[in-house]
Amino acid sequence: MSVYYHATDVAEGTYRKLLHQDLLWGGMAGLLAGGALMVFFLGYDVLWFRPLATPDFLSGALLGGVEPGAEAVAKLKNVRIAIFTVLHTVAFTLLGIVFARFFRFTELRKTLLVGVLYGLVVCTAVFAAGMQVTGTQMSERPGWPALLAGNLAAGVVMVVFLRRAQGVGPSG
Repeated sequence: MSVYYHATDVAEGTYRKLLHQDLLWGGMAGLLAGGALMVFFLGYDVLWFRPLATPDFLSGALLGGVEPGAEAVAKLKNVRIAIFTVLHTVAFTLLGIVFARFFRFTELRKTLLVGVLYGLVVCTAVFAAGMQVTGTQMSERPGWPALLAGNLAAGVVMVVFLRRAQGVGPSG
């Protein structure tokens, strides 16, 4: 007995498969990019002899700072940094999914230039929007040059992972 598939059933199945791939690969790309950014700023902070200064500053901006002093306050600072790290990871996972979907809809080639632009424009715009919402001003450290360099690296990590995951060669 022959089984007939309606064209919309096949299209829906293909769409779901592609959506699943974008969610999986985009999420992994975002996780890797967020992790790369965390390592980048950890190295940056260690270079300036201020380990965890960047997540401390950003978590204080997003979640509210704590006054220096008692040991209990120091523990709250660590909890605040941990919460910020989770939020940062979720944000980059979502950015990776958006990036994967962007490639699917635009059918652009996955070039390093597109990754650089995504990191510089989109990731920086999300960060700037967060800073605007919280009313926080950027301090001298890490500063905009370090932030832009980190977001550039994150965009490159995302595009390189997506190219590898989808079996795309170096040319696009």
